[in-house]
This record gives sequence, C-alpha cells and structure tokens, in this order.
Amino acid sequence: MNEQATASDSPFIQGRNARLYGKSIDECPYAEGSEDRAAWIQAYEEAASDDPAA
Repeated sequence: MNEQATASDSPFIQGRNARLYGKSIDECPYAEGSEDRAAWIQAYEEAASDDPAA
C-alpha cells in the first residue's frame, strides 16, 4: 500500500489547527530544535493574528 501525505499532515497545518482548536503551544508534538517544531510553532503563532478572540 502506498500512503501519501496530505496538506493536513504537515506540521505547519497541524500547528495552525492546534491554535484554532484551542490547544496550548505546549502540546506541540515535535522535538525541540527540529524543523517540524519550528514550522508548527510558526503556524501556531501566525494563527493568533487570524483569531479575533486572541
């Protein structure tokens, strides 16, 4: 079976969605110092500017 990644699998999209669904930044599942963590955190922080409740 050949599994393909989707956009929602990306750390960036996951970080954005985490913010939009009210999760804490501490819930980032990626290792400290990794590129995936950096993308997740970036998207999480950028989502704050899109969130009128923030």
